[in-house]
Amino acid sequence: MTPTPAVEGDAAGDLIRILHITDFHLRSDPGETLLGVNTQQSFEATLAAALAENLTPDLALLTGDLAQDATRNTYERLKGRLTALPCPAYCLPGNHDDPVLMNSHLAHSPIFCQSHIRLKHWQIICLDSTIPHSPYGRLADDQRVLLEQWLKEYPDYFALVALHHHPVPSGSAWMDTMQLENSEAFLELLGNYPKARGVVFGHIHQTLETEYRGLRLLGSPSTCFQFKPHQAQFALDAIPPGYRWIELHADGRITTQVNRLDTLPAGLDVESGGY
Repeated sequence: MTPTPAVEGDAAGDLIRILHITDFHLRSDPGETLLGVNTQQSFEATLAAALAENLTPDLALLTGDLAQDATRNTYERLKGRLTALPCPAYCLPGNHDDPVLMNSHLAHSPIFCQSHIRLKHWQIICLDSTIPHSPYGRLADDQRVLLEQWLKEYPDYFALVALHHHPVPSGSAWMDTMQLENSEAFLELLGNYPKARGVVFGHIHQTLETEYRGLRLLGSPSTCFQFKPHQAQFALDAIPPGYRWIELHADGRITTQVNRLDTLPAGLDVESGGY
């Protein structure tokens, strides 16, 4: 895919606040459910809770599986909601998305797909880790070239990298069969650039926070159902949907917090064996 040009951000201050939301799994019919959950309603409720905090984000970062049914209807409905946000939205695909279809319907300002975002002190590099018709991920050669291109072109900017698949084990054997395949090479590449400070991702439907050679690695909960941590087989967790706030500081620090709704999504089938 042809790289999109760098986009100058609107955040001119020394603090950049990001709303990270991920794994909506929206259906083509908004009345349909997945594992008992109306994913449209849970997405709307999660987004409303985040915006009600009065912490106006400088941008929203959406890291894939925006759709469960990758159809025109799904993406057009999402487009309408994202256009109404108080900030730009940057989207990248997950394994349930159709990257071409997603781009054709969502890549209209103030919504961007696979953009390089240049802000004061920071750059955010959005990558496509998807493999067609596969649940696991890989960074193709063009994505690795793109990543290193931006890191070299803006050496004075701190860097946050976003992708869908987790580059480190989640601790659940079934989920880690769907990890980023070439994660070691990816992390080693980032380790060569001291201004690279963090990686944010979805896919795992749970919170994960760890470090690799000083690099913050941040996995976030889904806006619908959550996967139970440290399981050999698929299992759902009886914990509400959530979202992550990420704050990028002028000195290269990242501060972050995950917040959740107060209640479980109605109809959640916690005993489900998969989908």
